Amino acid sequence: MNDNMVTRAATAFGLVVLCAISILRVTRPPSPVPATAPDTVFSAERAMHHVEAIAVRPHPMGSVDHDRVRDYIMGQLTALGIKPQLQVTTAVGTRYQAAGRVQNILAWIPGKESNGKALLLAVHYDGVEAGPAAGDDAAGSAALLETLRALRARKEPLAHDVIALFTDGEEAGLLGAAAFVREHPWAKDVAFVLNFEARGTSGRSYMFETGPGNRDAASLLRSARDVTAGSTFTTVYRALPNDTDLSEFAVLGVPAMNFAFTDGVERYHTSHDDLAHLNPGSVQHHGLQMLALAKKIGDGPLPRPQTGDGVFFDMPALGLIVYPVGLAIPLALLALVLTVVVLRGSFRAAGLGAGAMLIGLLASAGVGRLVNPSGPAMWSGLSALAVALIVIAINAIAYRIAHRRAPDAWYGALVLWLLLSLITSIAAPGVSYLFTWPLLFALVAARSRHPIAMWAAATVTILILAGLAFSVAAIMLGVSGTGAIALAVVVSLATWLLAPLVEQALGAGWRGVATVAAASVVVALFAAVRAKPSPEQPIPTALAYVENPAAAQAWLGTLGPSNAWTRLALGAADQGPAWSGAVIGVGGRLIGKAVGPVGLQPPTAALLRDTILEGARRVVFRVNVPKGTTALTMRALGAPVVRTAIDGKVADTTRFRRHPRTWAMLYWAVPDSGAVFSLAIPVGAHIDVEMAWRSPGLPAMAGVQIPPRPNDVVPAQIGDVRVGYAKVTF
Repeated sequence: MNDNMVTRAATAFGLVVLCAISILRVTRPPSPVPATAPDTVFSAERAMHHVEAIAVRPHPMGSVDHDRVRDYIMGQLTALGIKPQLQVTTAVGTRYQAAGRVQNILAWIPGKESNGKALLLAVHYDGVEAGPAAGDDAAGSAALLETLRALRARKEPLAHDVIALFTDGEEAGLLGAAAFVREHPWAKDVAFVLNFEARGTSGRSYMFETGPGNRDAASLLRSARDVTAGSTFTTVYRALPNDTDLSEFAVLGVPAMNFAFTDGVERYHTSHDDLAHLNPGSVQHHGLQMLALAKKIGDGPLPRPQTGDGVFFDMPALGLIVYPVGLAIPLALLALVLTVVVLRGSFRAAGLGAGAMLIGLLASAGVGRLVNPSGPAMWSGLSALAVALIVIAINAIAYRIAHRRAPDAWYGALVLWLLLSLITSIAAPGVSYLFTWPLLFALVAARSRHPIAMWAAATVTILILAGLAFSVAAIMLGVSGTGAIALAVVVSLATWLLAPLVEQALGAGWRGVATVAAASVVVALFAAVRAKPSPEQPIPTALAYVENPAAAQAWLGTLGPSNAWTRLALGAADQGPAWSGAVIGVGGRLIGKAVGPVGLQPPTAALLRDTILEGARRVVFRVNVPKGTTALTMRALGAPVVRTAIDGKVADTTRFRRHPRTWAMLYWAVPDSGAVFSLAIPVGAHIDVEMAWRSPGLPAMAGVQIPPRPNDVVPAQIGDVRVGYAKVTF
């Protein structure tokens, strides 16, 4: 083996190792701590006992198991010497058209120097109807119980008070959090919020969302040490139409941080979100951060000093790096000065390189756009690797062509990276570190041409970008659509910034590029073969039996895309009647087959008042549903609804995510006495109100045999349900 081959192999090996380190450090949670650890230490093994008790069965609002979980948590708080209380009230959501009878569990742990301000530690204890919710959010509930136990084991309490809040109805539309913020007297005492969530069953607990002025909060996060966080997550999340309980806590206007693990998203809201699939290391990471921050915040000043937003990101050995957003533009200007110094006399070559890089970027984005794996392949690391390899090959070709025409074509990459640094520093400073810091190191390397400087630039670039790109594509969004495009663009950018090292790894001829391209095809084929439905990556399904007793009609259909199992269960599928799907969230008619009615009891509505008030007709009626109902869906047709009150509480629609033309409401855990609705409509108008209650499980249907689900097909979201329908006219 000659010296060139050794250099190529060493360079390629070094780049691969850096990529592996970057990916592993953002995907692997810490090892769980055993129950034999000291009492003041968070132990995932101890916390998992709580998960085991909570995640026995699905426990949505309105179910018997929901109340079992409620009683378990209250019993555990009492055993810790903490007096719990219940906030039982009708909650009306402010983000979605939802309401329900919530039962929030609260506990106040007094501090030794209490000034009336408290740290709020929040999780939710309800789950979806389809699964036992081990990750979402029994893991959070268990972590909070274990954190409280560790805090109680300290020789002395924290300086400030702590409020422990186990919200109800998060899955139903953030209902418990809304009720706490709007109605509970303790809400005015909250000075800082930590919320813990999950969107999967494994992975590290990312800090992905903050409240206003997050530089101080990010600085506090440094005390947790082993963290995965970046102001990129918080910047992007603010623009997304996603919510957790923190969306309701945001009304309090206090500093906040939101945490969640997201790996194993294919098991999210399914029956496989269970104890067997939950990674104890993810619970450990939740708890490490919860306990460390509780101590740091609880023993620090409250209220916290007000700051602006910060730019922050984590790096190996250095921990969390935090600086004010005001430094983003000066750093970008420093990069501008260095770029001018480096490019002096090479502007033509830089222009040629920039053009070639733009072509490579567009081609890479096109590859990402064309990638469209479905099911398990979307979440495969092999799919991500295949995309990365083909993008490297494409951009290596573009660079090589430009480099042969102008030896300094690499400088074009520096120019485009500078533009990205300047743009993000002005428009989205929380994202600017992704471009500014790799560029600064690359500029030093371009100026010195020293191998150490080149490898320093590679280290910073890969450690910042590789893990982020992998986690966004293979864990959060999937290697398809937006996720694949983001992955392809980031790989393209990094390939150009590190072009001299990439070129060195591939060698002077075309064999290296061809090898990478061929490897991408092999990996893609291998990913396609391996990424088949399995118990680890199951197919989500849900069936619904809906019955309209007034019309003596019943229908059995699927609530999602059809697959081999649903086709076997339903046979030749057809569209159901108009009433069959829209009121249970299908967005149209249920797809399935007509079946014989089993005699479900319909929901009933009794008119209480019909008056003219404030220039509108106000129709007030009570709806009752059979026992065992988890949720009631309602829809009004025929006239616009201008105001709504539920159980006497006016619905605030100013913060709604969406404002659909048709009035609809989802009411959870309907009390035995019923739910009272007040709808204001134009004077002289009338409305038809469609109502549909649902409860878990399919009834026995004459002549219908539902085959058992294979182990790679699982109930998801609301799962299999029975639905009773009725319509009334006012």
